[in-house]
Amino acid sequence: MDKEAKPLLLAWAALMVLLALSAGTAFIPLGWVNTALGMAIALAKAVLVALVFMRLRRSPALLRIAAVVGAVTMLVLFGLSATDYATRSVLPAVWQQPATVPARAGGS
Repeated sequence: MDKEAKPLLLAWAALMVLLALSAGTAFIPLGWVNTALGMAIALAKAVLVALVFMRLRRSPALLRIAAVVGAVTMLVLFGLSATDYATRSVLPAVWQQPATVPARAGGS
């Protein structure tokens, strides 16, 4: 096996295992743990793709900094969205009984 192909094949195999794991956990009713487990598996997949297929491990420092800045920006946006969701109050809509409309004579 080629030296360059071995890490790619190992990463592909790891991605397939993570895919099977995420598909398998979707059928197990674990409550909120399903979401946390799915996010952890997705993070592992993203890190694997970034390090192996995007070759960030051996890339120049500026490219690594750009990748980290993108990830931090995404985390900030997720945090702001979570803060908005957590601090929003529920305002129930006022319910009105629908008005009854009398039938018109003449068909249409």
